Amino acid sequence: MKEDRMFVTALHRGLEVLRCFTPDTPELGTSEIARMTGLPQPTVWRLCYTLSQSGYLIPGRNADRLRVGPGVLTLGHASITHAGVAEFAYPLMKVVAEKFEASVSLAEPDRHNMVIVQRAESPAILKLILHVGSQLEMVNSSLGWAYLAALPDEERTSLLTAIKQQLGKEWKVHASAVEQAIAHYNEHGFVFNLGHSHRDVNAIGVPVISPDGRRVLALTCGGNSSYMTKSRLAGPIAAALKELARQIAPALAGEHAARHRNVAF
Repeated sequence: MKEDRMFVTALHRGLEVLRCFTPDTPELGTSEIARMTGLPQPTVWRLCYTLSQSGYLIPGRNADRLRVGPGVLTLGHASITHAGVAEFAYPLMKVVAEKFEASVSLAEPDRHNMVIVQRAESPAILKLILHVGSQLEMVNSSLGWAYLAALPDEERTSLLTAIKQQLGKEWKVHASAVEQAIAHYNEHGFVFNLGHSHRDVNAIGVPVISPDGRRVLALTCGGNSSYMTKSRLAGPIAAALKELARQIAPALAGEHAARHRNVAF
């Protein structure tokens, strides 16, 4: 691979360390970080020291563990506050959530996961432990399936190849579900997730595709399986979610332009 003179390896490694901290792994030791990143232990020590001195990592409950500090929280808050498409989408999502007494989530891809960037819930539903910032596996969620289904064939094949390599033998657990979801989307324009990710939750997912086709997000709508039956999801809710995606899609074009405005290297 040709060397990229613009690429700062030390910065990349520091960000890889920060990526290790998630809602499921809020506190980590340097040995765990070294294992998760594949970096040498001495390198991890120096990176963690630098991030700690800069306020991005702080001591955990135990002296030998770390957790993210105010610096990371500030960056996260800035991202959420200025995420134009999420702000634009919320009132539209709220209408659908309340109409069908459901939850509606909007997510974008992050490597092999989908990250929720906006969420609206009806007061009547059973609350799930999901919120803005939650990550869901791309191959094990209606959000991920909807995203994958909308990608161009070549791009989807490349992404799934990388996911297969990462998951190894575990890929077999998801392969059939992913294949069926993509086939269902091609025929009906949405994907089903009937108790696959959560035993008591049924959901559908649709992609949100920018007008130029260069950016894809995903929407999901669902709730308790006793209320969110297959027929109900496939009928009025699928129609409403498709319309919601159509309404949100133009905002992606504006956000894409804003991200690339006045950027010069």
